[in-house]
Amino acid sequence: MSRKIKIHNTDVEVELTGTEKEFYESALKRAEESGQVLRAKLTEQGTIYYTSGEPNLDILAKFLYEEMKKRGYFKK
Repeated sequence: MSRKIKIHNTDVEVELTGTEKEFYESALKRAEESGQVLRAKLTEQGTIYYTSGEPNLDILAKFLYEEMKKRGYFKK
């Protein structure tokens, strides 16, 4: 079974199989356990590498705003 991932800041999707998929899922699990996000990036040579780090604040802010709006915090 394979898994599709999206390359960070692109519209490129890559399908992972075998050990590539296992490595990705292991790295994803470690990042999630430490409260970070995992980003797949592509080198000029076409090699995929992964970085983990803090979630983008703008994405978190948008999520928080949408959740608060659903719960009625912004009544007119």
